[in-house]
Amino acid sequence: MTATTTEIGKTTRIRLMQEAEKLFAERGIDGVSIRDITNEADVSSASIHYHFGSKAELIAAILDWRAAEVGARRATWLDQIESNPDASLRQVLEAFVIPTAEMAADIEGGGQFHIGFLAAVLANPAHMPLMIAAFEPYTHRFEIALARVTPHLDPNVRELRLALAKDMVNRVIGQPDGPVHAWLEIRAPGADDELPERLIDFLTGAFSAPSDSKS
Repeated sequence: MTATTTEIGKTTRIRLMQEAEKLFAERGIDGVSIRDITNEADVSSASIHYHFGSKAELIAAILDWRAAEVGARRATWLDQIESNPDASLRQVLEAFVIPTAEMAADIEGGGQFHIGFLAAVLANPAHMPLMIAAFEPYTHRFEIALARVTPHLDPNVRELRLALAKDMVNRVIGQPDGPVHAWLEIRAPGADDELPERLIDFLTGAFSAPSDSKS
């Protein structure tokens, strides 16, 4: 296989992931067929099977690809937090929210579709293990930082709040025309300006709250 052939294959693989991510974000996981993806990418219908093997493996590849990107962004924040013994809960939550918001704002790199894609994956429980596996190395490091600044929380309570926070952040940031924004457009126009900072405010309160859990 020549270097040119290898590069063409790599380019096709990335194009398939980009087009699939966009379609999944717009239509949901079950609303997109392999043929839909190959048509958008302008490649043969056999390309998915050649490059990924199956639709599920394509989803896993997209998750791994983007998890590495978001993880690299988050690592910069976590490096600072881990070197600061006085790091605050808010700083840890900035490391959680801001890399996601930055990805969503990356129009040129297609990042605006990634957050919607994550929301689509989260809406399909069958694919949850794929998402957990892709993000686990980055999630583990973040959870260590979160536990450090929330010692008052039972681990199960902390995990529940993190699951709720992850779902909310992905849906609110990833669905600019979604129900939260539609509600505010009618009742409080402009309330979702500076959205990342307001989400951090909200989550700081959520993780600061005491727990009645006895487990």
